[in-house]
Amino acid sequence: MKRLFFAAVALLIATTAGFAQEQPQEQSLRVLPMFGNKTKTEEQQRKDEKFLSSCDKSFTNRQEASSFFMERGWEYYNEGQVDTAMYRFNLAWLLNPNNKDTYWAFGLISSARGNNQEAIGLYERALALEPKNSLLLADIASSYLDLYLQKPKKKNLKKAGNYLTDALAADPENAYALYKYSVTRYHNKKYAEAWEYLHKSRALDMRLIDYTFIAELVEKMPDPQGFFRSSDVVTEVK
Repeated sequence: MKRLFFAAVALLIATTAGFAQEQPQEQSLRVLPMFGNKTKTEEQQRKDEKFLSSCDKSFTNRQEASSFFMERGWEYYNEGQVDTAMYRFNLAWLLNPNNKDTYWAFGLISSARGNNQEAIGLYERALALEPKNSLLLADIASSYLDLYLQKPKKKNLKKAGNYLTDALAADPENAYALYKYSVTRYHNKKYAEAWEYLHKSRALDMRLIDYTFIAELVEKMPDPQGFFRSSDVVTEVK
């Protein structure tokens, strides 16, 4: 196992070194989901085959290799090195196009870049492979909610609510889904329900609370539980 790991790391270093030697256009494609989803040249296809062949020698199967590159991608993503993370996720996708986590990762990065419509399409591809994943359902709902906040269209707010309903059906204690559902209820002017779901989320994970949102909610309706007082919320927001 240790020998396999070191072989994989050596492969990763060699692949990264090859990246530095590529043309700018090729490099730009490496930081786009699925390499920009462009038709590749014969030279690029040969490079892909060489990479896949090397992985076949270093891993038990391509699913294992794909998981390895996903893990490296998340490490870079958590360090804030998004472009490097995207390259690793692309390699993971190349190894296993049926790895739902690759599309999920693509969606997260696209959303972070402000490309919510693109993110939704990628999340949907991930959902096709695992339709009952509560966290994934919450993420696609969040992108629909962001679209609504950018340009209020009821259909996007409705879709966000529907996905969150599915997310909570799959996992009633998904704190993130509960919080986002609170936001959707607020924009539907259902303030009592917004407080209800906000408190359910808060009880599970207080770190998710956005005091700017709470200040907006307090203006519409005081907290029925008295947990958030107007004066305290103003202090937190400042």
